[in-house]
Amino acid sequence: MSEQTDVRKLEQALKQTGTPRGTRRWLLERAAVGAAGAAGVAAAGGALAPGAFAHGHDRHSEINAFGTVAVTTEALTTTLLNEVLRRANFNSVPAGVLAVFEGAYASEVDHFRFTRQFWSPTTTTFWIPDGFFGGAGNALDLTALGMALVAGETLFVNLYLMGVVAFAQAGNGQFARFSAEIAGVESEHRVLAANLVGTTPPNNVGFEAFSIQRPQGIETALEGAGVGFGTRGNSAGAFYSLPHPIPTPPVKINLNTPQ
Repeated sequence: MSEQTDVRKLEQALKQTGTPRGTRRWLLERAAVGAAGAAGVAAAGGALAPGAFAHGHDRHSEINAFGTVAVTTEALTTTLLNEVLRRANFNSVPAGVLAVFEGAYASEVDHFRFTRQFWSPTTTTFWIPDGFFGGAGNALDLTALGMALVAGETLFVNLYLMGVVAFAQAGNGQFARFSAEIAGVESEHRVLAANLVGTTPPNNVGFEAFSIQRPQGIETALEGAGVGFGTRGNSAGAFYSLPHPIPTPPVKINLNTPQ
């Protein structure tokens, strides 16, 4: 599939999910860069799950590349949501919205712990733009955060669909299903974020976007939006690190490991 086709499909999906025009613009620009720049990127390092792929050096590399990006972005989202919960203490966040953030944080902790069993993140320190939160310091603007989350979750669903394909092609149906289970949860987060910014209806796609087809393209899109993976990003922001130990989620959720 051509890079232009990838970007058109992602643009259509973002329109359908109600992503505001400005957010669509930077994400689409970044997606175009990611699709082109990731074409020749070799797989990153990281420990591999025994039996996680069936055979072949190429499939080994594909799964390793997917897993490394997956565990790194799970570290990013866990870090981001931990900061959201911290800022929520300084702002008037409706109880129902706070419950959504708490549940999302709990699930991202589950995702990180699971993926970390098999792969190593490239970093656990991230430059996160102030604009994601609506400002620096303790600021928390729910509309700004919702816009960033809709765009981000669109990327993360796309990422786990890559995992479904990679594991299926390797003949590992179990891990393909695990990837689908996580993609399902990330799509829930996208819908909840769309609801936060007033998209009507928030659950307005029949099929999820699968527009970026190389894992590194996901990170490249995020970097273009100002996120830095261990380095300063291109937007005003600050460094945040995954806490050690990871704080216990404030709420309990169900199905904390793959089924």
